[in-house]
Amino acid sequence: MKKINKIAIYTSLVATILATGCKKEFLEVSPTTSIKASEAFTTPERIAAGLTGLYDLTTLSSYTHDMILNADIKGNDILVISSGNYSRFLTGYQYNQNFTSAEPLAYWNQGYRIIAGCNQFELNIPTSPLTAGEKTAYLAETRALRAEAYFWLVRWFGKPYTVDPEALGVPLVLAPLGPTDVPPLRNKVKEVYAQIVADLLYAEANIPTSKTSVYRFTKAAIQGYLARVYLTMGNYTEASKYAKLARASKPLNTAAALLTGFNNPTSEWIYALNVRTDDNQGFLQVHSFYEPYDIGYSTFRAADNFFDSFAANDERKKQFLVKSSPTAAASTATYHRRGTEGWLINKFDFTTTAATNTVLIRSSEMYLIEAEAEARLGVANEPAAKLALQAIQARAIPGTLLSLNTGQALIDEILTERNKELYGEGHKFFDLLRTKTPIVRLATNGHWLALNLPVGDNRLVFPIPQAELNANPLLKPQQNPGYAN
Repeated sequence: MKKINKIAIYTSLVATILATGCKKEFLEVSPTTSIKASEAFTTPERIAAGLTGLYDLTTLSSYTHDMILNADIKGNDILVISSGNYSRFLTGYQYNQNFTSAEPLAYWNQGYRIIAGCNQFELNIPTSPLTAGEKTAYLAETRALRAEAYFWLVRWFGKPYTVDPEALGVPLVLAPLGPTDVPPLRNKVKEVYAQIVADLLYAEANIPTSKTSVYRFTKAAIQGYLARVYLTMGNYTEASKYAKLARASKPLNTAAALLTGFNNPTSEWIYALNVRTDDNQGFLQVHSFYEPYDIGYSTFRAADNFFDSFAANDERKKQFLVKSSPTAAASTATYHRRGTEGWLINKFDFTTTAATNTVLIRSSEMYLIEAEAEARLGVANEPAAKLALQAIQARAIPGTLLSLNTGQALIDEILTERNKELYGEGHKFFDLLRTKTPIVRLATNGHWLALNLPVGDNRLVFPIPQAELNANPLLKPQQNPGYAN
């Protein structure tokens, strides 16, 4: 275990990074599961395969899928049932994680594994046999991937930027480090965010416009992350600016498209995980836990007050309609509770294949970021906030007029709309943190565990994994409060 964690944070083994998800013909080495760093950047084919491998690392069930699901059930809108779930996500739901829990270790290991691969590109691309333009394009993508990994890590292991930017975040590792190098200490939250922004701004300026795949970083995807990061930091002017840029070429799809299972890209998908039939996470992915027919895990539910927040004529309420069986007539669909723990959810389809693509950024989120950011900028910006909000509300309920709310009431309305639009996409926990909102659950709402966690509660931040502390003892004095080990 100690060796694994040294690899995760400060030993850059490009062999592991580049081999993951890459086909044999791209590498042409023996064994095909490893490649030396000195060889990995010697041909365009190997370099392309290496980047494919980095993207593949983000699709693992223990990483992005797990983090999305954990961010959902740590909020107060979604719950995971208390039994029949092989105990998956119970630790997160109950906030009883500790320094030996699986989730902190998996997020830490995988995040730094991705960062280590990106750092290898940073070191080796300048001397690789590529054109100047190709080199810049690779560095733009890998810096965006590095920023994405750090954004996940600092939100799990550091206090929210809006709560305490001076608090300890996570170690910044920006170049390959070997076993004999001095192990890194934790950087401040504000320092990690500064690096995230710097990487994303570099990526935005240098990513070629020819990059258009929704499954890879594009200019719009990078701008979407900038909007999300700036919102998390409380920089509302920049958040609104980048939200507008990100959605500019990604028009909202129809309300009907919100009922098709979120399996395949629509006009508003900006960035997503690509899943193939020969390379997928099976039952351990977002769609499996949300679908209502017991084909997957089928164990995530909507709390009563969240279900009730949807108006009867809101098209998105149909995401809770469940047929008597996957192949039954639509007329058999009803709103359904199974037992006492929450309402079944049918937003994500898992009935036809385990190869379900997972959306990470949609233009609807960008409208809501724009709305919230403009509303927080003051009364003069509220007309812009209301227009952005109306775009989402009028799609859900045709004919919806501009909001009459102002001030905090308008912000609250936007946040409520954000909950209804983006549930299941990994936002709620982080929204509660950045808005400095206590996490309150009532057993009367279908939750099987009542909860009231005030802002700043130690349980809102993950512990540094014990295995990492064993590998890097210098981090032991920097363990997060409440996790003595």
